Amino acid sequence: MSTGATAPRVLVLGASGFIGLNTIDALGARGISALAGRRARSNVIPLRSRKCELVLADASDPRTLDSALAGIDVLVHAAAHYPKLSLDRDATLRKGREELEVVFDAVARSSVRRVVFVSSTATVAESRTGCSDESDVFAEPPGFGVYHDLKWHLEDLALRENRFEVRVACPSACLGPWDLRVGTSALIVATARSMNPPHPEGWVSWVDARDVGASLAELCVAPSAPKRLILSAGSRKLHSFLVELAHRYQTALPSEPLSNAEALALAHAEELRAAREKVRPRLSLEIAELTVYGVRMTGTRAESTLGLRYRTLSETLDAFDEWARRMSILPPSAQTRTSSP
Repeated sequence: MSTGATAPRVLVLGASGFIGLNTIDALGARGISALAGRRARSNVIPLRSRKCELVLADASDPRTLDSALAGIDVLVHAAAHYPKLSLDRDATLRKGREELEVVFDAVARSSVRRVVFVSSTATVAESRTGCSDESDVFAEPPGFGVYHDLKWHLEDLALRENRFEVRVACPSACLGPWDLRVGTSALIVATARSMNPPHPEGWVSWVDARDVGASLAELCVAPSAPKRLILSAGSRKLHSFLVELAHRYQTALPSEPLSNAEALALAHAEELRAAREKVRPRLSLEIAELTVYGVRMTGTRAESTLGLRYRTLSETLDAFDEWARRMSILPPSAQTRTSSP
């Protein structure tokens, strides 16, 4: 990977999140002390433990963005709108676009020369010849659900921006340490806790969050890099992955997968219940739709252009287990076989 004589001044929006924390760590490993952008109600304890310089940077108040961006060379935007529930399509798309436009307008007023925008592999279309890659894109919002359409619109805004340089990273489902909100790790935790999570069958792609952080850090300093990169270490069928996890944690095997229609109907009902009772859905629409409409994909272009080496799934799960037990997310009694996936 590249090294520069003069390190850029980097601001990370969403620094307290799963990807943000791993990006802060990766930049630190390169000797770059990034400025950690936070919202007023962000959990900053993990950032304070890293002795990060914190700054208020909230799209709801453009003045905070102007202040945070002063003197910054590169912005890592890992704080695009991410709906907890997918029940109001119009409001979600409107809020997502408006917030990103506010951030980009603030960048255009600043000294920032490059934005590294974190998108999603929800924007990757199915290939007709094999594994999908960066050439497989949707010409318009795919219409699979709110999450897919939101990510398409935000990535489209980023790719059309011409007032400054933009690089787009599309990570698949991130696994590993520092998933404090138990987002993409939810099915792993549920399986380890013998909760038998309901699920559809389909392709799911994954990547170690530490590799995502390393890739974003490289995109901050690389003199040249592709406009858009997929970050994905591999693709698996979800049900067989859950079976392997059950063997890993020595818990009950998962029930057979739901049909696509059953999974989507259950996820919609669960999100209505979650909104009504202020609880987490047993199966979110985002996870159901990402699985039902999932495609096999390859992230090899990031390896060849950024010098990235993806960690194996076993390495990722071992690191997650150690961290999750320390954080009491996994029970200490959960046993792990050495022949884990």
